[in-house]
Amino acid sequence: MIRCPRCGYENPDEVNFCERCRYPLSSNLTVSTKCPRCGYENAPNAEVCERCRYPLRVSSFKVENEEKPSKEPYLRVKDGALYLTIGVFFLILSMPSINFLIQNVLSFVSVIFLGLGTGSYSLGFRLLGEKGFKGPSLSSFLLLPGFLLLLSGIGVVELNVTKLNLSDLSKNPLAVALIDLGFLLFLIGGIGITVGVYRLSKILNRQGLRLGSIVSLVGFVSFILFPELGFLLIGGQFLIFLELRTILNEMERKVT
Repeated sequence: MIRCPRCGYENPDEVNFCERCRYPLSSNLTVSTKCPRCGYENAPNAEVCERCRYPLRVSSFKVENEEKPSKEPYLRVKDGALYLTIGVFFLILSMPSINFLIQNVLSFVSVIFLGLGTGSYSLGFRLLGEKGFKGPSLSSFLLLPGFLLLLSGIGVVELNVTKLNLSDLSKNPLAVALIDLGFLLFLIGGIGITVGVYRLSKILNRQGLRLGSIVSLVGFVSFILFPELGFLLIGGQFLIFLELRTILNEMERKVT
């Protein structure tokens, strides 16, 4: 089938003119001097009808297919939200004073998922390729190093993450330096993630992403100050995951 570039009518492949509006469909087609629209006899080599200005010769044309948006950036951001949800969940499980081996296993699993989450977010923002996502792409990758520095500083004085003792920390300058730097990097990474998701919500006009980014920002700050409130971060990231999954399903339905 050949689609007419003027009226959009679907014509059979063998026709030279649109069956609805008589527009020429063949590239570089030279029609007779008689206008197919009004019947006026034109001079030889006329480009358009001298009476009604209908084209008698058309240059080649190509009807471009609509460019389909790539799903890859949204898949990466969705994975990042899911990985962070799982990572924070395992981290919260490792906080209570339980078996030392179990605590280390849970912490190790949480670090793996936090690393996967930050990497997926950073790559997803970079793949979006739009203005305003370069900063979030770079800063979001700092979340994992910040978290590791926090754990290192806490481990220097052998404190539980939920029971930081400022007097003990003040006696160890190395621990203070590691925790301060870790806090800064963790917060920058969290802000980068939430800013990126918030900008994405404005582009897609999705209230769910907007709400998820706001809850996540509160969760990042609360998690540093009061780790017991990590459920806010989990809730915000899970909301982002659900909204992006819905967006990807809608994109899939449009393609099919």
